[in-house]
Amino acid sequence: MAKQQTSASQSRKQAPAPARATQSRESVFDTPANRALIFGRNNFIFMGIGLALIVAGLFLMAGGSMPDPDKWQPELIYSFRRITLAPICMVAGFVVVVIGIFRKNESPVAE
Repeated sequence: MAKQQTSASQSRKQAPAPARATQSRESVFDTPANRALIFGRNNFIFMGIGLALIVAGLFLMAGGSMPDPDKWQPELIYSFRRITLAPICMVAGFVVVVIGIFRKNESPVAE
């Protein structure tokens, strides 16, 4: 009796659904618009200048060891270069990077 049920269920099987026509991977994923960069040359120049300003600010802030460990010299640590110039340089670098990110790309995207 069990064999009769399996043969009956096999006769009720439906044919597989036809394969759906899909676009080829090349036309979907490799379009010229996908290959184009979001940022243009000027954007990368601005971001590079901003990164250079940030690194320069870090170098301006570096140092601060005392030549004589027995004597405290506040002018070495609290100098204009470390307290004022370096933070201004770093903030300017961050502003230039943000400008480089948000600046509109002049070159049209190929479609």
